[in-house]
Amino acid sequence: MSHLMYSTENDRPISRDQLAMIPTPEGRGRFHHPYPFGDYVEDVALALDRSGIEILGEEYAVTKDHQRMFGVMEIGAKPLEGELITADEWKLLVGVRGSHDQKVQRGIVLGSSVMVCSNLCFGGNIGKLNTKQTTNIGLRLPGLIRNAVAQIPQMAERQERVYDAYHNTNLNARGGDAALVEIYRRDGLSSAQLGRAIHEWHEPTHQEHTAEGWSAWRLMNSVTESLKPTGANVNMETVAHRTQVTTKFLDEVCGIDF
Repeated sequence: MSHLMYSTENDRPISRDQLAMIPTPEGRGRFHHPYPFGDYVEDVALALDRSGIEILGEEYAVTKDHQRMFGVMEIGAKPLEGELITADEWKLLVGVRGSHDQKVQRGIVLGSSVMVCSNLCFGGNIGKLNTKQTTNIGLRLPGLIRNAVAQIPQMAERQERVYDAYHNTNLNARGGDAALVEIYRRDGLSSAQLGRAIHEWHEPTHQEHTAEGWSAWRLMNSVTESLKPTGANVNMETVAHRTQVTTKFLDEVCGIDF
């Protein structure tokens, strides 16, 4: 699956079973109440299961000192439980994170493009939830998780309509060039990324992106290819920001207001 980004060599991939074995430290004060990583992930998994949503794949990582946890789940509908909208060309993801050292809030992000990274970059294009590890978090968090998970089918349906609009909006070759320059002007691309995006727009690495001709879908994928992280010193916050800029611009171009 590999949707989880590792920022340093100190990050350790870990299974859900191993996550449950990590000890939970004592609180650092009256208002600090660490919540076990294993319990947190199980709460999310249980809420998904009760909503008829299946975890198709999952991956987690912890920092070397076991103080912070990050994870991503790829999800889909369970058979016979109603259909959760998915497509071959995009995946629906749930990102989770948390810490025992008060540095990171417990959080969930939902989206077809979720970024969860141990450098604290945490974002999704559909929804986001954060909460501090204060008194009664053990009572509050399961309810917050259930409320977040309950929104997934509606969010997935909206995302499907957005991508349908991208597929059905034609820009023509020069219009796409101008659109990429405008994304660059809005700080959605660096100058080097702009050059790569223009190349991807005209000669896509993945031929399936050309299926609808010069579409907004093709343009989105040309930007996505140009934003793919390379090297160890990538600023993931910048990648997340530029992805959001591109999405907002394309929504404007396609007249998306739902």
